[in-house]
Amino acid sequence: MKLRHQLVFLSLCFSLLLLLILGGLLALFIRHLLESNLEEKGSDLARLLAADQRIEQALLRGADPTLRDYVQALCRRTDAAYMVVTDRHALRLSHPSPELVGQRFRGEDIWPALFERRSYCSKDQGTLGPAIRCFAPVIGADGQTLGAVAVGYLMKTVEGTYRDRLALLLWAILAVLGAGLLLAAAMQRRLRRTLLDLEPETIARRFAQQELVLESINEGIIALDGEGRVSMLNSAACYQLRLPQPGRYAQLGCRLEALAPELARGLADGAVETHFSVHGDAFVGRWQPITGGAGWLFIFTRPEAAGTLAVQVTHLRQYAELLRMQTHEFANKLSSLSGLLQLGHVNEAVELIQREHDEHQSLLQSLLHAIHDKPVAGLILGKFSRARELGVHLELDEGSALEECPPWLSADLITFIGNLLDNGIRAARANREQVMPRVLLSINDAGRRLVIEVEDSGEGVDEALADHLFDYGVSRQSGDHGVGLYLVKETAERLGGVIEWRRTAARTTLFGIYLDKAQLVSSWNPSPH
Repeated sequence: MKLRHQLVFLSLCFSLLLLLILGGLLALFIRHLLESNLEEKGSDLARLLAADQRIEQALLRGADPTLRDYVQALCRRTDAAYMVVTDRHALRLSHPSPELVGQRFRGEDIWPALFERRSYCSKDQGTLGPAIRCFAPVIGADGQTLGAVAVGYLMKTVEGTYRDRLALLLWAILAVLGAGLLLAAAMQRRLRRTLLDLEPETIARRFAQQELVLESINEGIIALDGEGRVSMLNSAACYQLRLPQPGRYAQLGCRLEALAPELARGLADGAVETHFSVHGDAFVGRWQPITGGAGWLFIFTRPEAAGTLAVQVTHLRQYAELLRMQTHEFANKLSSLSGLLQLGHVNEAVELIQREHDEHQSLLQSLLHAIHDKPVAGLILGKFSRARELGVHLELDEGSALEECPPWLSADLITFIGNLLDNGIRAARANREQVMPRVLLSINDAGRRLVIEVEDSGEGVDEALADHLFDYGVSRQSGDHGVGLYLVKETAERLGGVIEWRRTAARTTLFGIYLDKAQLVSSWNPSPH
């Protein structure tokens, strides 16, 4: 049974038990109240009859044939079952049954009224059946007891009235129980909508999973309720925003203005994407409304973190492109060799093999002699093949030199060189109708700086993009572009270097990256050239 069904069932059982207890107590109270009312009414009637002069005179005379009719006329005006008048010896002077007049009153409960002159009520068996009997003594002028008056209510009449009252009580209980059922059904539907038809165990498990997922995300996440208060944030958001109080739970319920004024201003301005800084660190985030107008969700991260995946994809694309070009190039050469051999030109085939081998070895030897870092050398070799395939002359400057670097620096150099060479080759090829496409690469780690320069024969940077050339997404091309130079700039700034570009006097475009080796790790100590 689902928990919401259990809650409804337990609520109904508790309500039913409560109704039964209260109903039982109320039934007892109704019975007591009914009998108390009858006793009070009977006592009043008995006292009134005891004070009646007609009854007193009849008792003084000892007999009165009209007394029975007089008393019965008074009884019919009330709801009493009978009224009986007796003398001091408990002999009846009136009774509903004429044949019982003159006989002794049945029951021993009359004697306190005659001997002690008390007014009271009791339950006893009379000639007409069990009844509630109220007695009052008739006192003469001399203070002597002349007799007694008894007013009775038959128990069967009391039980009938009691059953009628219980029926009303039962209908009231059923009405309350029906209202409880309707309320329980409404509560069950409300719980189903609120809990999305999920069990508490499932909700608790999903909440734990959500906490784990939030804590494993590197991006900062802040959720706001409809009043602009923080309803959820992860540890990455606390760390990146440099929140002063320990623990992210201490920030829940705080207003966004007190937590991060820059974000509050961005939300107030209605900006979907927000750029802000915390203690000099730049961040970029995006506001997303929560469905139903329940608040806002803000996801932010460092700009360079956004490009980490793009860097990895770029490297994979470069390796894949290198393999594709090598496969294509060697397939063409194998086709040429196959044709020469089929034609019987063995010497020409051997000469082609030797020439290709010499060219490749010459390029490889010169590259490995200048560039000792193997990942960077492999990248440049792949770019040579790519440039040759596109008809662009790629050249490594004779003065280039680079010692072996730490792995982390090699990865950053691949980002620099790969993106700059891609842009240079693309720009040179696009301007091939005006000038012979040419790209010159220069790398030098001599001295105090590490310098990387790429010069291409392209037509130059569009003036409309010049001021925003290194911004994210800025490109003259459509599609997935505008990331390379942004990554290069972010990586250079992270390493404490700068990137510059200029249009040379020879009508070429030169991009240069300049890194201070003193700011790089001390473990990298290239030897002077």
